[in-house]
Amino acid sequence: MDNRERASKTLRAIAKNGLPLKIKLEWTEDTYTNQDRHGNIETVDVKGWLVRINGKKYPRDNYGDDGIDWTYRYTTTDWRQAVMNALGEARLTVW
Repeated sequence: MDNRERASKTLRAIAKNGLPLKIKLEWTEDTYTNQDRHGNIETVDVKGWLVRINGKKYPRDNYGDDGIDWTYRYTTTDWRQAVMNALGEARLTVW
């Protein structure tokens, strides 16, 4: 079974500093439409994992050439790797 078939998953863990963690994963497949200052329209398909650790969204907001890039996702198909990436970005390690 493909891990993406489980569109969302909730995990609980304890960080090494003793902080209880609630980790929620969600696989998203979205389409965004962008229009530049010249009126050119571009459609972007975005697929990947969003991870929330104690309510904070990872990956964190990414800045692109035109400001915040809200489409950023962990694009690995393995949810475990997405969790590890988010924990690393949050500077957390678990038991």
